[in-house]
Amino acid sequence: MNTNLADQGQRKGAASLTPFGVKTREIRKEKGILLLDMARLAKVTSGFLSMVETGRKAIPEDLVGKIVSGLNLGHREANELQNAAKLSAREYRVKLKENADPIDRRLAFAIQEQFAKMTPMKKQKILDLLEEE
Repeated sequence: MNTNLADQGQRKGAASLTPFGVKTREIRKEKGILLLDMARLAKVTSGFLSMVETGRKAIPEDLVGKIVSGLNLGHREANELQNAAKLSAREYRVKLKENADPIDRRLAFAIQEQFAKMTPMKKQKILDLLEEE
């Protein structure tokens, strides 16, 4: 999964879309439905769904399941939507083992402390390093 950070679905304009927003809009286009229809099928308001798509509201844990069920999405689309939701989270947690090595703790802490200050180029270098096979 060698994905450039710029390719995560963020668009400039009236409202930037999260990767989740890009995917839900893609699904609506494929299905020929409107945001209002998707919201109704997922049992949420259209305003709420719009805010989730643009990152102004967090994605509730059950929303992906509601969309998958409401639109009867297949396994592939469901996985893609779930992955897009994960990429759209505002906060991530690193789970360390109880007996984590000091290097594991230092790395997790360094990323947490430095992330907001890193340049996009530095972030891309780290991502490329982590995705090496």
